[in-house]
Amino acid sequence: MDPTEGIRGSKSKVLEGKRIVVGVTASIGAIETPKLIRELIRHGAEVYPVATQESRDIVGEYALEFASGKKVCYNITGLVEHVTLYNLCDAMVIYPTTANTLSKIALGIGDNVVNTTALMFMENKPLFIAPGMHVNMWQNIGEHVEKLRRKRLVYVLPPRMEEGKAKVPSIEDVVLRVMEVLKGDYRGGKRVLILSGATAEFIDRVRVITNLSSGKTGYYLAEAAAREGHHVEVIHALGMEPPYYVKSHKVLTSREMLDKALEVGRDAQVIISCAAISDFIPEVTFPGKIKSDRDITLKLRRNIKIIKELRRAFPEKTIVGFKAEYGVSKEELVEIGKEKLREYDLDYIVVNDLARHYFGDDYNEVILMGKRGVLKELKGRKSKIMEEIIREVVK
Repeated sequence: MDPTEGIRGSKSKVLEGKRIVVGVTASIGAIETPKLIRELIRHGAEVYPVATQESRDIVGEYALEFASGKKVCYNITGLVEHVTLYNLCDAMVIYPTTANTLSKIALGIGDNVVNTTALMFMENKPLFIAPGMHVNMWQNIGEHVEKLRRKRLVYVLPPRMEEGKAKVPSIEDVVLRVMEVLKGDYRGGKRVLILSGATAEFIDRVRVITNLSSGKTGYYLAEAAAREGHHVEVIHALGMEPPYYVKSHKVLTSREMLDKALEVGRDAQVIISCAAISDFIPEVTFPGKIKSDRDITLKLRRNIKIIKELRRAFPEKTIVGFKAEYGVSKEELVEIGKEKLREYDLDYIVVNDLARHYFGDDYNEVILMGKRGVLKELKGRKSKIMEEIIREVVK
């Protein structure tokens, strides 16, 4: 059984159909290389490992084989593996890259399977270099780093400067860079925009009105849509950050969210608004910080309805709303859902009762409704519910 079976494309399909060589050198960061390989596979890639003989003392052959589902290539033989891999694969990642390997590639030296294969890719197909070494060594190979950065299709990722080390970049940073470069010709799925998290409205320059939305619903929607092969963007305010591999835009206020949604939404085919947007905002925002030595009275006014503005701007797009109530019956929820569908001319709405599962709960009970009425009643883990919703509303 292939050890990669079951995880390929489990997070997204951005790298589906892509073949990537992962080179391993003798930096201690090599203990993380199997994790990098598995993460690339979770986004749909097929990975072929090549490694220096010296790296065997740090990361075992079986670990790399398990991670990739492929035999590890340690030497160039009469099968000219460096040429075969170049012809077969779309890109190469060297993780980690020692000072020795980086300098040799910059100088055009190929004396092992990793740097020789790198010379095949350099300026012909994307080559990603993830350095990992002592900070002194990093400082002393600056000339070689700059030379490589000037090369076409060569991407030298900045190391993490910690504890006197130029540590290998994080797996998330490397995978994200690979996805940004390789996903340009990806044509699968639809373009989905998700509005997520809790907005905040300023009372003064320090204090805000907000709510307890966790942002989990938006996170799970983005995760599910990416896994289904869609192009996903998220506009998020307070709460859980979107998955690292999804393009996101950080905002704070409802006005900022609306402005960004009107901008990004032009390219979207489906817009899902699950953000907990402030219903009321202060009529006046005080400059500076209000002193705490006296009582104050705040006057609130009704806020704009973002979903109403989105429908006005994008009459042809599929728009999905979320509506949370508190302490109502199922029949009342359904009636509220019907009313909001009509009021905002939505294609779908998801209604739920916060008295059953409050903000931040990992479980939920929701009713998914469309223009023909109730479509599904969903109960269980929030992540699974969002999978069902994505499959139903993004077709």
